[in-house]
Order: sequence, then C-alpha cells, then structure tokens
Amino acid sequence: MPIRTIEASALAQHAQAVLYQHRLVTSHQLARMLTPEAASRRYMLHVLHQLRTQGLAERVVPPGRRPHRWFLTPAGAHAVRETDEVLARPYRMSPERASGPLAEHMLAVVETGLAFLEHARLLGDDFEPLHWIPEVAHRYTKANGRFADTHVISDALLHYVAVEPRGTRRQIQFLVEVDRATMPVHRLAGKLVAYARYFDHHPLRKLKSAADGPARPAWQERYPRFPRVLLVLDGANERRLANRRTDLVVYIRASQYLMVPRPRFAIGCTTMPDLVEQGPRARIWLNLLDPSWDQEQYMDFALGFA
Repeated sequence: MPIRTIEASALAQHAQAVLYQHRLVTSHQLARMLTPEAASRRYMLHVLHQLRTQGLAERVVPPGRRPHRWFLTPAGAHAVRETDEVLARPYRMSPERASGPLAEHMLAVVETGLAFLEHARLLGDDFEPLHWIPEVAHRYTKANGRFADTHVISDALLHYVAVEPRGTRRQIQFLVEVDRATMPVHRLAGKLVAYARYFDHHPLRKLKSAADGPARPAWQERYPRFPRVLLVLDGANERRLANRRTDLVVYIRASQYLMVPRPRFAIGCTTMPDLVEQGPRARIWLNLLDPSWDQEQYMDFALGFA
C-alpha cells in the first residue's frame, strides 16, 4: 500500500522523537510503538530508510536474523532538539555503542516500556511512547565523590495514567530498574539500597528564619509523591530468573537499612516474561520489602494490596 506523503512525514517526525528519547530501538519495537495497526512492518521500515537517506538516522545490523537497531545521527538529534517535542539531553550514540555490550540492556529497557504501552492500549490507560524517559539520575548523599557513588541512576522514569472503570484517572510515576542477570546479586541489592537512601536524603540548605521549617526530602523537589520502584528481571530462562529473585530477597531482608519501615516506599519485583504475558497491572509484583518469611506477598503495579 503506498504511503501518503503527509502521513509518512508525521510518522517520521514521531519516529525521530522516539529515537532521540530512547537512543536505540529496533525496527520491530518502533513498529509496535508507532504503527501497531499496520498490516506489515514495511510501513515503518519505509519511513526509517527515508530518514537514513536524509542522513537523520542510522542502523546497525546484528548477526543472524535479528531486527536492525536504529538510532539518530548527530544531524537527526539536532533536528529533534529544534522542535522542543522532547526534553533536550546529552545525546551520544554511534555504531560502536549500538552494537556494544550495553546495547542489549538499552533494548530491554525499551521492551519494558513497550509491555506497559501494549497493555495500556488494551486496558484504555493513558501511556504513550514518550511517556518514559531512560537514565534519570537522583542524588542521594551530601558527600562529594564520583557521580556513580553519589547518584542512583534509574533505567527509566515512567509517567502512567491508570483509567478506572468509572473514568477515575490515577497518575502514577515509576522508577524502573531492568536487570539482565549480568550484575552480581549483592550489587543489585546495593542499588536498591541507594533508592532508600534517595528517599531519606535531605539536601543542605541555609535557613533564613525558623519559619522556613526543616529541609524537605530531596525527592519532593521533583515528584509530588515518591515514585514506585519496580525491578524487572530479564536476560535468562525462567528458572534462573526465579533463583535470582530468591537470592535477591535474601540479600534485601538481611539489609538493616532496607528493612527500616518507610511509609510510601516500596519495591516491587517481577520477571520480563510475566510482565509481557500478564501486563503491569496484574498482581505480578513481589513485595521485596515484606519482612515475613512464610509467604510471598504480591501487589498490583501501584504497589498496593487493595
């Protein structure tokens, strides 16, 4: 079917914005995001090849029959920044990075967002391809030091609106971690500790008078309420993912810092197969901070039991 020029132009602009925000996306992922009702992925491929011809996008071809990985060229990134459609961010992508060791992790973060997106469409919730932002940093200590030692970097920040049967809209933010079974479990547990430290962190500030009151937590400068922390385990077969989750629970429940009760702070954990098959609103999220040992507690994606 021929593609009307005006349709292709609008789709190309949207594809550029998505590539800018998510940095690296496969052609299949882009088709699922932007042309879910198209009978063929060729519609999306045509637009991508037009962007490549214009010098705005480039691709790497992985071995085998896997989908091509697409990213913006510096010219394509500059064009997106001029539109103000997305938040301007440092943009670094190259063929070497797109085929390097971190590429699979970037694509897994996109796949996580896609699981939310595809189930949101089925449920009538409000969630779009630009509603999640990768690599969002949060400072959790007053101390000086390396960036990696003073900040926790979330794999993605998601802005999701759950629409209830009566039309009630619940706006929920998530800080998402995607673990591909490459990091030792104790280091993964340490990153979850960093989220608790961010929840507790109060930045230094000079009080002009007693009326100023105590310093507020740092997170309140950015969020109306603390985002739910969601951990998605990926990169291995289901048996290994289940074992990894069990090991992680042992580390977390041995952590005195994490097991201190914090109202409105919770961490939910699921596996990528469960997220993709059942959707984020299913009760697939294991409560990692549940202090009981006799049974596992599962929550909905808002990390509630109601």
